Amino acid sequence: MATSVYFNGAVRSEQDLYEDLVLESIKMFGQDVVYIPREQIYEDAILNETYNQYRQAFPIECFIENTEGFEGDGNLLGKFGLEIRDQGTFVIPKRRWQHVVGANLSTEQGNQLLTKPGEGDLIWMTMTDRLFEIKYVEPKLPFFQIQDLPTYTLTAELFEYNDQNFDTGIPEIDNIELKNSNSWSYTTTAASDTNHFEIGEYVHQDTGSDDGSGNNINIIAKVAGYEYVNATTYTVTLVSPHQSTNGDGTFMQNAVHATRLLVGQKSGSSRQITVDLTGTTKTEYNTDVFADNDDFELLGDDIIDFSETNPFGDP
Repeated sequence: MATSVYFNGAVRSEQDLYEDLVLESIKMFGQDVVYIPREQIYEDAILNETYNQYRQAFPIECFIENTEGFEGDGNLLGKFGLEIRDQGTFVIPKRRWQHVVGANLSTEQGNQLLTKPGEGDLIWMTMTDRLFEIKYVEPKLPFFQIQDLPTYTLTAELFEYNDQNFDTGIPEIDNIELKNSNSWSYTTTAASDTNHFEIGEYVHQDTGSDDGSGNNINIIAKVAGYEYVNATTYTVTLVSPHQSTNGDGTFMQNAVHATRLLVGQKSGSSRQITVDLTGTTKTEYNTDVFADNDDFELLGDDIIDFSETNPFGDP
């Protein structure tokens, strides 16, 4: 027997009322979070890995389903030390996500479609100052109540930093990169006491090459700190170096190329790298996206003795 035509659940006015009640309940009993969409900069076709950055942040309300603490495996003591594997479930109204996040983004950001929350996006919990990465998006819970789907249910795990770029404009979030990223230290000098670099700003060094389309290839990094030496000399600590085309981010010293200046994009300060404190500068730029020969050569020097000596003595 067919269902009654007098009690049809697919009535737009009823669905709107249902969504309004869900939204109101989340505003009353939910928590304020910050939604951070992921942008893919480039993809390593060999390792099948992506290099991501996070440049936008949107405050939004959500409901946390976990009532007795975070779920997941909790705290584990593994062979690499203590691992915290907290997991949370966040419920965000679809209408609010489209209004706050979706309407302020293009239909395609990097290589990721942004018509709905995506795996890899981040959620910053302002209540606990913890960052979670979305692992799975469930768009059908609760399941077709009055033939409507008003919410996204997001399963997220505690975020593990892996050299991503953060430029959200929120210091608590952006400092995650400055504190956890691999860092490189250089002694830099300027011709006079010019403006010094600012913490968090990007600096670049021109490679003198182009990408074949007339665009200059630059090495780009972010300033994590600097230490005053004298009027013209500073020790600069940089994080997240990468090349503007293929990700090979290694700077050159002044002794190799005197004209290759380190330029601050915000401060305008121009400085020369005079001393490499971490042993990572190169003698020439690598423009091949898949070439790691310089890295292997430097690592191999610490393992195998390539010096041409006779172990039985010279005649």
